[in-house]
Amino acid sequence: MNNSAKQRPQKAQKVNVTDVAKAAGVSVATVSRAFNLPHLVREEAREKVIAIARKMGYTPNPSAKALRLQKTHIIGAVIPTLDYSFFARLVDGFEERITAAGYSVFVLTTGFDNTRMLDKVRALVERGAEALLMVGRVDDPALRAYLLEKQIPCVTTYSYTNDEHFPSIGFDNYSATKQMVEFLIRLGHRRMVMIAGPIHGNDRQQSRIQAFEETLAAHGITDGCHVIEKSYGSAVFRGAEAMRQIFGEFPETTAVVCNSDTFALSAIAECRRMGIRVPEDLSISGFDNDDYATVFTPALTTISVPARDMGEHSAQALISALADQRRIMPVRLETNLVVRESTSTARRDEARKLVSAEHDGR
Repeated sequence: MNNSAKQRPQKAQKVNVTDVAKAAGVSVATVSRAFNLPHLVREEAREKVIAIARKMGYTPNPSAKALRLQKTHIIGAVIPTLDYSFFARLVDGFEERITAAGYSVFVLTTGFDNTRMLDKVRALVERGAEALLMVGRVDDPALRAYLLEKQIPCVTTYSYTNDEHFPSIGFDNYSATKQMVEFLIRLGHRRMVMIAGPIHGNDRQQSRIQAFEETLAAHGITDGCHVIEKSYGSAVFRGAEAMRQIFGEFPETTAVVCNSDTFALSAIAECRRMGIRVPEDLSISGFDNDDYATVFTPALTTISVPARDMGEHSAQALISALADQRRIMPVRLETNLVVRESTSTARRDEARKLVSAEHDGR
């Protein structure tokens, strides 16, 4: 018998989502969103994907879609730490709104290193998180790809950014720092030091340092200004450490810009121990406007950050996205410069020189 007679017609190979993505020139995630979350895809791109899929005979797998749509009522949050009152207030506002809507919140921390965020996000998703709140920008390409593939509603907070895929609800760290530096320049300060938190993987600190340096340069101030990086571990002691370094290396400093209120209050305490008067001899500013900034002596000049508002706005955005697939819109919240007693006009006095000489002689 002829072998060709035994041959059976081959079954047509089933078209999958990867085939459609390749034909349409888009990512697999875009194809999946076009069918399952169409409000997240531009109309032109969505129509193109659906037309090509129809032409190729592709239809989404209803079982897979049903699995994706299972509800756990869990929302995850990835934040730097819970040790700081700022982040505690943010999470408090977030959780209050989330639980009122019938969801539970799982919180994981990164230790101020956004390069650890992918592992934390993956852990939350694997535990069934339906949506995510993340502090800081989503810069890691692997994290971006993972989140786009999973199609999970996300909000980034604290840092306001223009990111099409990951809308942010936060404030502009650059503008807030610029406002503080310009305020100190108006007071006559030309020799400043910034005490910054850990810089690696920390877009908030990076933006503030950039604002500090660029604002000074824009005013023609290029000498006598420095940045000191300190960890947030035992932060109550780090400001004091930085002050000892400043008076040892940069005794001509007239103003210290601290990137947290904890740094600032620790720095003021060290100044008192060293016989430096704040603000008569040295101006010190903070960032966050924690509750204790008002009860410390001198009361702290700082940047007031809407921590609880960020948590509440982020929660409402995620709740709406889960309830009716509403597109999450970015929200820029405002910060305020709060002028209190720890800053004043720069002085050209000899007291600082005497203290510096005493410090050198120890």
